[in-house]
Amino acid sequence: MDQNTIRERITDQFSYRGERADIWRAFDLLLDTDEFLNLGYSEWYQPHIVGSSQRRLVTEVGSMVAAYLPATDGVQLLDVGCGRGGPALHLADRFGFHVTGIDLVPYNVQMATENARDMHLDSQFVVSDATQLPFTRDSFTACTAIDALVYLPDRNRVFATVADTLKPEGVLVVSDLVMQSDVTETERRLVDSFADAWDMPSLGTVEEYKAALDETSFEVKAVEDITKHSVGRFRKWTTLYLQLLASPLRTLIERLLGACDLDPAATTEQVREAHHALPFLRHVIFVAEIEAA
Repeated sequence: MDQNTIRERITDQFSYRGERADIWRAFDLLLDTDEFLNLGYSEWYQPHIVGSSQRRLVTEVGSMVAAYLPATDGVQLLDVGCGRGGPALHLADRFGFHVTGIDLVPYNVQMATENARDMHLDSQFVVSDATQLPFTRDSFTACTAIDALVYLPDRNRVFATVADTLKPEGVLVVSDLVMQSDVTETERRLVDSFADAWDMPSLGTVEEYKAALDETSFEVKAVEDITKHSVGRFRKWTTLYLQLLASPLRTLIERLLGACDLDPAATTEQVREAHHALPFLRHVIFVAEIEAA
């Protein structure tokens, strides 16, 4: 897929246009997708769909940012791929950051702005391409990208652009879905089919993310694998869903999806592609810092 095609498909998916947006409508029944679009984070004792696992991931990311700063109150933070504003607003409310969010999808920015108004938080949200940020050099002390760069084909350019907007010794924390580095050709095809079904470009690996950061003025400080806290949980749900479809309950499930105005075939395709790819995916948090001049 070329960049324009990806842009159009991402916009359609997250604006609730087209059949591939149905998976998010399905998530709406269980998760806080009016605010959060990330994969979530749950310790072993926490049910993944209870207590806002998505908010917990943002808390984890925010704590990592805070660990590299003397203080967070009033600190200017850029949230790349802000989605519907939940992460940015939680970072502002929990840590005191002054957050500016950017997202490619106008619908997401509209939702984020409305959510900020409802929470009475002074956060700004802008429609922008992460490879062409509309900010001057040294505008921010910190930057987050929470499960967002997986949708962007040119992550190297994103890191370079973000580096230009951060102050010296500014910190970047990225959580993202990546492909295992030792996959076979067959496993890679399963991951590529998953990415295509979910309107993503080819997934990167940990090594590729680290190389992209190293090519800019970032120094990688930490890499934390949180797979068992997120995508490690999802395969239980995809397994259950596919087992139910193979049972006499299939007709009932498809009727229920239809009653919620969801396309059963489109939803099942995305679940099935995810199910096949999940064993070869990792969920990782990268922490990097702008090298001192």
